[in-house]
Amino acid sequence: MATSRRPPTLLLLAWTGILCACGEGAGLPPEEVVKVPGQGTVVVYVEAPRRIAGPVLKTFEEQTGIHVDANYRENLGDRFLSTLMSRAGQGTVDLFWGETPLSAYEMVEAGLAVPFRPAGARPVPGQYRDHEFRWIGFAVNPRVIIYNSTALKKEEAPTETTDLVRPPWAGKGAMPRIAAGPAAFHATALFMLWGPERARAFFESLRTNGTRIVEDDRAVRQLVAAGAAQWGMIGLDQAICAKREAEPINILFPDRLGIGAIVPPQLVMLLRGAPSGAQAKGLFGYLFATESGWVLGQNDCALLTLLPDIPRPDWVPAAGAFNIAQVDPEAAWKTYRENSAYFTSWGAEQAPAAAPTSQPRAALSPSPPP
Repeated sequence: MATSRRPPTLLLLAWTGILCACGEGAGLPPEEVVKVPGQGTVVVYVEAPRRIAGPVLKTFEEQTGIHVDANYRENLGDRFLSTLMSRAGQGTVDLFWGETPLSAYEMVEAGLAVPFRPAGARPVPGQYRDHEFRWIGFAVNPRVIIYNSTALKKEEAPTETTDLVRPPWAGKGAMPRIAAGPAAFHATALFMLWGPERARAFFESLRTNGTRIVEDDRAVRQLVAAGAAQWGMIGLDQAICAKREAEPINILFPDRLGIGAIVPPQLVMLLRGAPSGAQAKGLFGYLFATESGWVLGQNDCALLTLLPDIPRPDWVPAAGAFNIAQVDPEAAWKTYRENSAYFTSWGAEQAPAAAPTSQPRAALSPSPPP
């Protein structure tokens, strides 16, 4: 878990901001000052694992005196999104911490998102926020290739996504199901970047060539670490966890000379009818603070902050240190909906029922095609 150390140069004033009406476009919400009250409660539903979100939310509590009522996906399982929508519709939830734009746009379509634009979010690139500021990314969790360093030397490891279905790597790795969460965003991005026909052929080859298909990233990591699979595709957070726990795993950012790595954002959304508006905006703004970016990077399962110039450990790369695929998040959600039946069914015959773990897959219930 994240260490309790604090960097001496931390500027906690960064998240109070200053009021700015920058006029970036008609109809956009103005940048707002985030003034945090010193008491109260904020209710947040969290897709991210507790090991990642918990230290950030605890630090916010300690610094502000605001109690955070956090409801985690890992506790609610497949009921997470439906419960969130029901409670948000009743006006009893303040914020949503999401792992991908797929679940965020489910909330947007349901009319549950409120545009909000704290000044601290100004550095966030357009690829990682909604064009109307109905959600904003504050960190990213790139999809990476991991390989067993005992079974493969670096020069023997797959480096391109397409390598995973080619000799000598075909049938020797492991992949998570693509029904929901970051793995679904990854698959959706390939459908957009490659076209549906090529992407389906890729996933069908994985499904039939002996590649192990398991429930989630953690299961992939366990297979690769144990030597039961030579390679796998997972989120960087799990890969960093493996390295920090001295597992025989090395990490590669795929497609450096091609489309680039697929990079799902971790995001925050202010919900309609938030019962604790001031506290909700305070926590929203805090996720774009120097302190929260630092805590996310210090975690043993780190995320990459989207804020510039945040101190980070040597083992955590900067978000700009690798080639990033350009993916429009709202278009990705539409592509997901159009192909949701395929994503949901892919690998179901191979993956066993998920056992309780610290990181079950995201509970995004696929919607029927529009």
